[in-house]
Amino acid sequence: MKKILLAVLIAGSAAAVSAQSMSSFTGTGVEVGVGVSKTDFKHSNLDEKNRADFAIRGSQNVELGNNWIGGGEIALKPVHRTVGTAGPIKIKQKYDVGLSYVHGYRFPQDLMAYGKLGYHYGRFDGTSNGSRGMHGFGYGLGMKYAVAPNVEAGVEWEQTRYKRHHDKATNNSYMATVGYRF
Repeated sequence: MKKILLAVLIAGSAAAVSAQSMSSFTGTGVEVGVGVSKTDFKHSNLDEKNRADFAIRGSQNVELGNNWIGGGEIALKPVHRTVGTAGPIKIKQKYDVGLSYVHGYRFPQDLMAYGKLGYHYGRFDGTSNGSRGMHGFGYGLGMKYAVAPNVEAGVEWEQTRYKRHHDKATNNSYMATVGYRF
């Protein structure tokens, strides 16, 4: 009887560990990202440089089958940074809000490669018409690793193309991320 009980406990533990591993990257999660980005304004003589970048994200991912993961992500970048200068002209980005669809493939050993597409809204001060919001389309690629059952670490590149009237800007962002999945 003891041998049967021990075998059931070992089998149950193995099933729990494998079930935990297979649920990586699914469910509700929060994430913080830090990195560097550069925004290029088209048709301008701005001195644009790489600047520190920061993002707070929330996501909901589901298993689509055969290790495919899909879900939605909302992101806020409360950046308040100078994007570029040209003499007395100074363009500042106040914030960026994004809503994206994320689609990825989970490899064995808790590694996921993913791509993302989304809508962005950014607020800029000092553009040709003063302060204005600019709408944009973003896309990116990334890799995440589940370092613990609910903890993820990753790297990501994302490009956002903003536009409003004749103002156009392209932002390239490179981030390291850490997240927790509930």
